[in-house]
Amino acid sequence: MASVNDCTPKRIVKLGHRNVEFPSVHLKVMEDCNHLLKDITALRNEMHQNGYLLIRGLHDRSEVLAAREAVLEYIGSYGDTLDRSHPIGDGVLREGCGLGCLPVIEGRNDISHKDIVLSVVEGKRPYDFFRKYFNEEVMTFDYKWLRAMHQEGFTGVHVDNVYMSRGSKELLTMWTPIGDVSIEMGVLAICEGSNSLPSFERLQSTYGQMDAEAVGLKGTGWITEDPFEITAKFGGQWKTADFQAGDVLIFNMRTVHMSTTNTTKFARISCDTRWQPLSHPVDPRFCGNVEISKSKFGLLSKMDDESVPFSTTIEQLRAKWGI
Repeated sequence: MASVNDCTPKRIVKLGHRNVEFPSVHLKVMEDCNHLLKDITALRNEMHQNGYLLIRGLHDRSEVLAAREAVLEYIGSYGDTLDRSHPIGDGVLREGCGLGCLPVIEGRNDISHKDIVLSVVEGKRPYDFFRKYFNEEVMTFDYKWLRAMHQEGFTGVHVDNVYMSRGSKELLTMWTPIGDVSIEMGVLAICEGSNSLPSFERLQSTYGQMDAEAVGLKGTGWITEDPFEITAKFGGQWKTADFQAGDVLIFNMRTVHMSTTNTTKFARISCDTRWQPLSHPVDPRFCGNVEISKSKFGLLSKMDDESVPFSTTIEQLRAKWGI
């Protein structure tokens, strides 16, 4: 992998609202762990120390590309979303396609649970991996966080525990880009070590412990939209990479992460799935006959009805926590 000191051409990418050079001391190259795949203990240690596993080629590339085609066909059937001067399979957004332009496709619906999509995101390959990782039978949530990211869209800084903390404490997220996704299209960035470094203890014991729904939180659930506020206050190292169809990023509920901003004309398609040992308790909100939650967080919250009652905001909580 490239280092910040070699001759790799530098790129200016957006991390949230911040323009940042990549690779650089501010945003380094994320290393894959494929060399550890035959050593489960080493993989678990990697997860514990760094908070993530980047695995190249976990899925079958041709199956991912077929799923991408199906998702784009579905999106293209929803009005004025894609630029029809290009083939639908190119995924070119119409000019000015911002928040609210693309249909909500997460939850349980005709495309999120279409066989061609499920064969990737909950197919034999991920099942086999997680069985080995947990050393027992596993399950994955019925709710699928299938998403298409609009132009200038990104996900702010957060940990997943604030959204799904009512089940297994060993719950893992697998982020699957549906297609070849460059940093400029919007990929995940990890704050390496944020799950384990002592300097993050205050953040993890306050924000990281929050149940966003239980406290009646208004808004996204993100702690901030500024990645460098996190490193300035708590440490860690932001890392990211370009992804190819078949690659996945797996991380735990306490790993601080966000996404780069989609500065391209293309829709970025991805899917989050959650995995845990079958014997563990499960968060009931995401299993069974699930639909889009009425308590929306993340980008969906930015389209919420302002009349929806709430008890607190992240700004109020941060003041209370002193962070």
